[in-house]
Amino acid sequence: MRSKDIDELTDAVSKVYCEHTVRVVGPARNVDGQLEVTNSPQPLVQLSYGAPVKIDAGNFPDFFLIKHCVRGTASARQGSQRVDLRQGQTVILSAGRDTELQFDQAFVQKSVRFDFGKLESACARWLGHPLEQPLQFALRPFSDALERVWQQTLGYAWSTEMGGLSLSGPAKASFDEFLLTLLLHQHPHTYSSELAAPAPVPTPGIVRRAESYMTENAATTLSIPDVAAALGVSVRSLQEGFRQWRNTTPNEFLRQTRLRLVREELLHSDEITDVTSVALRHGFTHLGRFSGYYHAAFGELPRVTQRRRRILTRD
Repeated sequence: MRSKDIDELTDAVSKVYCEHTVRVVGPARNVDGQLEVTNSPQPLVQLSYGAPVKIDAGNFPDFFLIKHCVRGTASARQGSQRVDLRQGQTVILSAGRDTELQFDQAFVQKSVRFDFGKLESACARWLGHPLEQPLQFALRPFSDALERVWQQTLGYAWSTEMGGLSLSGPAKASFDEFLLTLLLHQHPHTYSSELAAPAPVPTPGIVRRAESYMTENAATTLSIPDVAAALGVSVRSLQEGFRQWRNTTPNEFLRQTRLRLVREELLHSDEITDVTSVALRHGFTHLGRFSGYYHAAFGELPRVTQRRRRILTRD
């Protein structure tokens, strides 16, 4: 939507995020606001007011807000912490903290919101125990390395969506898990030190049970945190077990299992079966990497497998 009515804009943005107040400041009293929402694979909100504004956002208890500065400058305050934001930078605004924002006239943002419970649950599964205090991230811009990965990942996902390839099922679950893990391991927060500490190595029996569980459930939206929770261990511990006893990772084992499912489907597919759809259905969100994984595993590209199947069927 586009509007020059600050009340109309505020009401629309409140429906996307939460109740808040907006006040136009400085000599420019007119707004020329734009709001655009893309709903998949993660809701992306692009917002600008076309005027300098101050925003009282309250403490939005239900979500974390990852805010990227496309153009202009802004500042954010949460409690005693304050950060200035310029073009190309991204910050995380934590849930449950009184938040004040200020945008200049040129400011344009792209924001992603993550459910509070989803992020806290992911952190607890990595640690292997319930969180004793609320998860809160440092109010400072992403590191250069995290910024690059964040923008590349979301840019690919949104371009895929706009191209008509909707991420759902295992593909969306895999994408969500990657983003949550990226934030928890690459940006400082309440539990960063504990996540970085050594984890206990489980017995080989736990690893064998994990392999069986992944093999049986690979066709579902299963994630590695789901596996760890089912076995009663932390994600960190499960990773250590696979490194110690299998010289690999749980993610690699699940990937290879899903690649075999893709191959099996392609070998029994008909002429109208789309390789891309098969890959997405089995949790592969980046199609270029999927082709590389498939070739490394089976010595041929997916389309070659499918073509060979069609030739054998005609013969």
